[in-house]
Amino acid sequence: MPRVLEEYARSHPNVSDAVSGVLFLPFSISSHSIPPRNRSRPAHHEWAGSDSGPQVAYNLRRSFTRRMENAFENGLLRPLIAEAYTPKSLSAIRKVLESRQTHEISPIAHGLFAASPSQSPDSATGYQNVWVRDNVMVANSLFLRGDTASAAACIRGITQFFKKQLPRFREIIDDPVRVLKEDANRRPHVRFIAQNLGELSEKWPHAQNDALGHALWFRFRLANTGVLALTPEDEEVYRPFPDYFDAIEYWQDRDSGAWEEGRKINNSSVGAVVAGLEEMLKHHLSSKRRGKASSVKATCLDRLRYLAAKGRERLAATLPFEAPPERLVDSALLFLIYPLSVLRSCDIEDAILNLVQARLKGIVGIKRYAGDSYFCQDYDEWFSASQMSSDFSERLDYRDAFLQPNCEAQWCIFDPVLSVVYGQRFLADPADAASFRKQIHYFNRSLAQVTAKGLCPELYFLKEGRYVPNAHTPLAWTQANQALAFYLMEKSLELTR
Repeated sequence: MPRVLEEYARSHPNVSDAVSGVLFLPFSISSHSIPPRNRSRPAHHEWAGSDSGPQVAYNLRRSFTRRMENAFENGLLRPLIAEAYTPKSLSAIRKVLESRQTHEISPIAHGLFAASPSQSPDSATGYQNVWVRDNVMVANSLFLRGDTASAAACIRGITQFFKKQLPRFREIIDDPVRVLKEDANRRPHVRFIAQNLGELSEKWPHAQNDALGHALWFRFRLANTGVLALTPEDEEVYRPFPDYFDAIEYWQDRDSGAWEEGRKINNSSVGAVVAGLEEMLKHHLSSKRRGKASSVKATCLDRLRYLAAKGRERLAATLPFEAPPERLVDSALLFLIYPLSVLRSCDIEDAILNLVQARLKGIVGIKRYAGDSYFCQDYDEWFSASQMSSDFSERLDYRDAFLQPNCEAQWCIFDPVLSVVYGQRFLADPADAASFRKQIHYFNRSLAQVTAKGLCPELYFLKEGRYVPNAHTPLAWTQANQALAFYLMEKSLELTR
């Protein structure tokens, strides 16, 4: 056990439950008796003088927090972080970020972005390659911040890659016995080489429906907003997507999801496909009304509605959880709120937000899920450079065996997402002071994660008892999320003048 945790455990031998991460839920999956929006927990001072269990747990958490503060390096922006900002103080932070090019992300080929621009072309990490999901996240951040040209170039590159993947789509669509889908490498690939849009030869868990859903959603979102009209070639590439989702029965398909691990029915994947199908449906309906898509038949529209409805049935029955009963709380569900905005219930949104904050929020960042062994404590001691980011989807038990309690990596992609979500709520309702406070809180946490060199890491992990960033620094996905969080913070400050 890392020394900071070992010290805490020795000094509190009887209170392991206070930090162990046991999940107690006051509602069942089916009932959805979720606390309504804007109902907050009692303030700490309301039970500060009590000897009750909550007060003991709260005091322990505060003690644990104080002990852990020294385990996190001092980053570049620490002196500038504040509980409240003015345009002037925020501008000072922007100047520092611009001087270090903290948010600069450059495409490497075909408008596409490497997962981590710091990796060499032959890096053992594989992060010099392109992930479809990461690129959509980066492109969407660019789009929302006004750089529509770069966003369009990125989705063009993804579309060109999917054109080369069409035989894989058709092979699974045409499979009469539905067995090919079980082989992840027979599915459309979602990780590839930017320079030639070629496939990577290594085995990989390509069964990632969320990546396909995000790509479909973003391509049609750009079409629906008038940024990038569909060409006949685009229509040819994306036409098989609904047939493919139908063939694999995406609403009950066990995929590897956002974290590319063991296969299960992931709501973060189901919701992403729903978002893609509904954006495609919106485009077809709009085109039909304008008389520009005579080929869009009523049967096609009905099929899109049917497929989207199948996914929504799954979400209605099982949210706010990710893959019950196998996994309940997972930060990937945040992507259904941002960027996809696919959820129709504020109560469900709040349930996801609250569960992530209650169960996965750490001192430095936010865990992907409880029990995540990727970059667990001293990870680089247990695995070689080539093993650290390799495919563990079929041998996850082995990697999990290295994880000590409460030693999961703490990621940097989620705090800016939470700041974006609460920032969007505040911008929609400037009277929502609670959302503005949370926007600042998670904005500050994200700024604190910037390294002394001004870089946005993928994650921090425990190495010899201290949290340090891993080698995938900077991570384009983190850069994009934080850049958008900063952009929205500037917008929010304009409303408070």
